[in-house]
Amino acid sequence: MNRTRTNIQIPRETIDEIRHRSDIVEVISECGIPLRPAGRDYKALCPFHDEKTPSFTVSVAKQIFYCFGCQTGGNVISFVQKHEAKSFIETLTWLADRLNISLPNQNARESANRKRFTSLEELNRFAAQYYHRHLLTEDSGGQARRYLQHRGVQPKTLKLFQLGYAKSTRRNLVKAATDEGWTIQQLVDAGLIKNEERGPQDRFWNRLLFPIQNERGVPVGFGGRALSEEQQPKYLNSPETILYNKSNILYNLDKARQAIYKKRTALLVEGYMDALMLYQCGVENVVASSGTSLSENHATLLKRFTPEVIIVYDGDTAGFQAAQRGLHRLLAAGLRVRIALLPNGEDPDSFARQHGAEAFTKLTDKAINLVEFQIQTAIQQQNIHRVDVKTQIVKEISATLTHIQDRMERSEYVKYAAKELHVNTDMLWHELRDLGLKEAPAPYRTRANKASPKKLSPRAQIEAQLIEALIQNPTLIPYIKSQFHYADLTEPHFAKMAQLLWEANPENDGPDIQSLLNECTDEKLRALISNALLRKTPPNLKARVDGCLRKLQHFIFKDMEQRVRSHALAEGADELETLKELVKLSDQRRALGAQPIHEPGAYE
Repeated sequence: MNRTRTNIQIPRETIDEIRHRSDIVEVISECGIPLRPAGRDYKALCPFHDEKTPSFTVSVAKQIFYCFGCQTGGNVISFVQKHEAKSFIETLTWLADRLNISLPNQNARESANRKRFTSLEELNRFAAQYYHRHLLTEDSGGQARRYLQHRGVQPKTLKLFQLGYAKSTRRNLVKAATDEGWTIQQLVDAGLIKNEERGPQDRFWNRLLFPIQNERGVPVGFGGRALSEEQQPKYLNSPETILYNKSNILYNLDKARQAIYKKRTALLVEGYMDALMLYQCGVENVVASSGTSLSENHATLLKRFTPEVIIVYDGDTAGFQAAQRGLHRLLAAGLRVRIALLPNGEDPDSFARQHGAEAFTKLTDKAINLVEFQIQTAIQQQNIHRVDVKTQIVKEISATLTHIQDRMERSEYVKYAAKELHVNTDMLWHELRDLGLKEAPAPYRTRANKASPKKLSPRAQIEAQLIEALIQNPTLIPYIKSQFHYADLTEPHFAKMAQLLWEANPENDGPDIQSLLNECTDEKLRALISNALLRKTPPNLKARVDGCLRKLQHFIFKDMEQRVRSHALAEGADELETLKELVKLSDQRRALGAQPIHEPGAYE
């Protein structure tokens, strides 16, 4: 229970009881510190400073800790205060709740809630043992045992995770629990049964059950998998109760937290079986969201144990886009977020069973930052140079960048995104400011307080020349249309202008530019047309257009090479085949024999 007490006096004898009954080794281990025996004491890497050789020592006999590196020490109370960032009263409350000790000044309601809370924990323990016994010993559990055997779950894993089976009839747990003295209301409060018109009915029936435990290993709910296709839904979880709030629970955190703390990385998967099978294969720093979108509480919980989260992702684009808000919460909590992409058709469970822990670890070691992953996915799966696509990708990337807490890291990824997406960094920073990022650098202003002119990229300069030439001589448009599509232009206003020219081209004679100017409602496009018409027309526009076309084709081939590299990186493609494809594209690009292009002058 989360309770904050202020302005209360706790007697010295109560504080002493809490300290004496709180074994410091157990508490520090529960906080995610992987202690190892060292003679009569325990040692670990210090959680309060970076070090490579363990200097953090915990004395069992004296019930104290001390770090010989940073000279931090104390007892179990001071450790929880410092490590969990709690006040003294919050620490005593936390330790007292863990021990089921009632603190002074609790009113009748608080005492009743504490008692109710504790009784429901015990009821869930009873239910977990009851279901587990049915899976192991009852004939009716044979179907569930065969399913687990088929999925490769070993007997020791089955017992470690206390998997269970709920019989196909609907009142088994009701009877067993009430025979032991539990009330119908307690069973309802724990989410184990439902009160229906025909009487109390078990919530779970004919299902394989996964006990869901909090980070202290206390069962707070259950996830049930159907064992027949007819039974829906396929997965059924406990409802929200005073014990179980899906926004606060990560499956397997109780077993994984020491490995997470030690490796300084948490692997996040979706399903119970994914986490369970990875743990069985030796990948122990894994937790599951159990199909729940990540919350702020999940992010805070993970931040207690690790600075980094790797999302093990099966390639479902729709699923990834739906999960982005949750990933942003991880970034907002100050966590590094990387994405590990599984081969097509694989999930963590199947990959671990077929390839083993070493192959899985190699895959996660190659995980890439969330920003890089978003960009590479967009390049690989979409026409990144279409204006509408690029606009949407820039908005998605900007939303991610706003949640990165480290300023230096954010700045570097702004540069990276601008380069990969062929957009101006100032434009990206403008997007971030629009999204409310106060740390974004202010735009440059001249002494007259006017925005300095935007300097176009080399590619955009060529695009400007091409558009200017077509406005000045529309009869060239049919010639260009046969070789080039306006969607390959990267500057949005040039692409929009080209689309107008393409679509306003009756019978391939070229549009009437003056009429187009009259009909155009976009002020920026009208300005572009006017500027082009006012500029001096070069003597040989056809040669200029040919030069622009060759140069733009050169850029397009470079884009194709980039997509090949991104695809190879994301999919782990064969290096030789990738090299051959890149050489072919490079040869085609060089074969264009691009000629020098006139500088665009006023467009710079």
